[in-house]
Amino acid sequence: MELLNKFAEDNNGKIIHIKNALPGVDYYCPGCKEKFILKKGDIRQHHFAHNNSSSNCIGTGEGYLHKAFKKMLLNVIMEYIKEKKPLEIKWNCYICKQEHNHNILNGVYDAKDEYFMEVCRPDIALFNENGKVPIVIEIIDTHEPEKSVIEYYMGNNIVLIQIKLNSEDDLENIENKIKYPLTVLYNNLMCPIFYRNYIYQKRLLTNSIPVYNGIRQGGPRIEQVVEEHERDRQRKRHFAIQNNKKKSRRK
Repeated sequence: MELLNKFAEDNNGKIIHIKNALPGVDYYCPGCKEKFILKKGDIRQHHFAHNNSSSNCIGTGEGYLHKAFKKMLLNVIMEYIKEKKPLEIKWNCYICKQEHNHNILNGVYDAKDEYFMEVCRPDIALFNENGKVPIVIEIIDTHEPEKSVIEYYMGNNIVLIQIKLNSEDDLENIENKIKYPLTVLYNNLMCPIFYRNYIYQKRLLTNSIPVYNGIRQGGPRIEQVVEEHERDRQRKRHFAIQNNKKKSRRK
């Protein structure tokens, strides 16, 4: 079955929607880089198709979606930086279960894709004025980052924003996908309730990996850490009440 790809890459590396494609211009698959055939007939839906029918590229699969989305998102972010526009994201906090929001471009001066960071190359890295990386964006289609990569982000105070790709339709919804990411993890974008408690944050950083798709990646779950935090708070409150009662009886 021929896959009806709606996006392609031009000679300048820009991702082009089928509606903006022009006859006589070369277009390529963002995944395998093979030359596309532009099909804009009167019967079938307009689309790009692989030139080689025996191509091993899976078309609208992981490579195609991932690479196209990454390039398009990077272009969006660079436009926001150039125009000095805030890029406000919102996410549901797995600590307090409330919605938080933050301008991820506050203090950000540049963005790069596949930037080498000792143990990994995040899909997109955001840079501050000191050339440091405070935030990385990982695009999730089939695989989450490795445990060692997540530990590296946590240990270096790097905020990890994860965006989940579901289908080719996400390529037409770039800004909403970044504004409402799958998860926002660790440090200065964290829930203030959790951020204030250094001891429990350190425990999370060293022992815990979040749960994705119902599969625990290692260490205690986030919920377990939070529950222990709450039990400890209740114990301290109980002892404080008991101590106040003893002081009152002495008086």
